[in-house]
Amino acid sequence: MANQYYYTVASLPMLSLESEKFMTESEFLSACETTISEKDFDNLKASLLLPVQGAVVTDPLLKGWYDWENTLRCELVKLRAAKKGTDAEKYISENPGEAGVAEIAREAFNQNSPLESEKVLDRARWEYLDMLEAGHMFDIGRLIIYYLKLQLLNRRAMLNKDRGRQEYEKIYADILAAARKDA
Repeated sequence: MANQYYYTVASLPMLSLESEKFMTESEFLSACETTISEKDFDNLKASLLLPVQGAVVTDPLLKGWYDWENTLRCELVKLRAAKKGTDAEKYISENPGEAGVAEIAREAFNQNSPLESEKVLDRARWEYLDMLEAGHMFDIGRLIIYYLKLQLLNRRAMLNKDRGRQEYEKIYADILAAARKDA
């Protein structure tokens, strides 16, 4: 029987996609480190929002998440390649073909701005994580999903106009510096 983490799960603050205040990933991991088994903690730390190419995933819940995310990314590649008139196959990794993902990709692709596209994708990711949560009340699966949601919220928090402008200016300055160096 899987370990049950009643206290740990019950002590976590509620999250929603619109949450503006939430614990950091490191605060979450610190809270879990002393209350769950070492094996489960190692599994939790290795649970990343974005799949790592070639990583071996043994946890079925995490594998389901990565399969879904990979399918979503492959569908987006297909749409982008079609728009550019290029062959998508050379950019697509092995794809398990999760149901309903093509519609999500199409909706995101048809948005008027990259930010609106990200909002569509994040909402779909959140809903899929909610679906995966079924049957995981107080086990490591619940903690993995919470951690993935925290990563999603932290990623969303970084998507703001001022930070984007700063990143753009930094990248542009680096390109100019490299061009001057080469000239």
